Amino acid sequence: MTPGEAPGPPPIRDGAFHAYFVFDVADTIDLARLASVGGEGVAPAPLQLRPEASSGFIEFETEPVVARVPAGPGNAAARAKIFDYGVVSIRFTVPFTGSWSDYAAFTRRLRRDEELPQEARDALDALLHEIAAALDEPHEPLVEDYFVFEVEAFESPVDSGALLRLHGGALASLVLCEERRLTVTESAEALRINFSYFDDDLSVIQWDTAFVYDRGEGAQSALDILEFANTQLAELRTYDKRLDDELDTIYALDPKRPTRRFGRRQAQDAADRLRYLIVDIAELTDRSSNALKIIGDAYYARFYRGAAGRLGLADWQRQIDSKVATVNEMYRFFTDQAQASRSEFLEIIIVLLIAFELVVGLLELRH
Repeated sequence: MTPGEAPGPPPIRDGAFHAYFVFDVADTIDLARLASVGGEGVAPAPLQLRPEASSGFIEFETEPVVARVPAGPGNAAARAKIFDYGVVSIRFTVPFTGSWSDYAAFTRRLRRDEELPQEARDALDALLHEIAAALDEPHEPLVEDYFVFEVEAFESPVDSGALLRLHGGALASLVLCEERRLTVTESAEALRINFSYFDDDLSVIQWDTAFVYDRGEGAQSALDILEFANTQLAELRTYDKRLDDELDTIYALDPKRPTRRFGRRQAQDAADRLRYLIVDIAELTDRSSNALKIIGDAYYARFYRGAAGRLGLADWQRQIDSKVATVNEMYRFFTDQAQASRSEFLEIIIVLLIAFELVVGLLELRH
């Protein structure tokens, strides 16, 4: 134990480090067209929830599929999970056995390993090349990373209450990837979002990391829900970027210029583009938000809401809603501009026709 390090739990008999790199790559992915990846078949990946925790309350609308990808650095086990709403999640897993202090150092090193993001991107590029025909409206990938510290078993039994009460400082330092002991206030905040179903399991959720102590089936359930919440974050960040890019383009048009310089065609094109964007964002947001059916307040539903809260999904959604409202205002403005330009054009045509008739009448009078 290094000076200032919080005392940790017993040695870990069975643990792992999971690094998730969640990429938003397309509007949608046709999973029915994915027969194989890398010469091997793909498999459906339903949520495998413990029946004691009311699994019927939460399930995928369309089950994602999983495929193997080349091993990561140090032969880390790797797999890709592909979601129909355009997201690919690359996960690297490295097993661990040893003392808590060694585990903390091990996870800090991997958390900061610059090879992992590049390996994930390389694996993604190879995968996208192979499944290109299944991608609808592909775009430059946007990535969201997330790290999970999993312990399936300690050398001696530890219940969730003891972990929080006796080893809270060590847990807080782990999920925040800090080597030194944190203040009581920071530790409390780091551990604030935690869940236990039995007295021998515990999940602590942070915005970019999580600690999961559970047996195999329960741990996998937690991992799946955390991964799904991160796919939603990647989706929301993608929508936000699209809105920002479109608003930047619109602002560059400088609609405050006089109407005669801001022509009907330009205004109509801008209105059409914004109308398409509004419909597209609404459709994609609806598909992503409904990807997981959640009913009631069962354990896993609460777990998901806790993860969504830590990731700030509601804040991102409010930000997107605000920008969509701005886009709607801009759409109405450009529609009005186009109508005004059209009316002005018609008025000019009418004046010219009247002038033409006057000229023709005067010429006939002279003859």
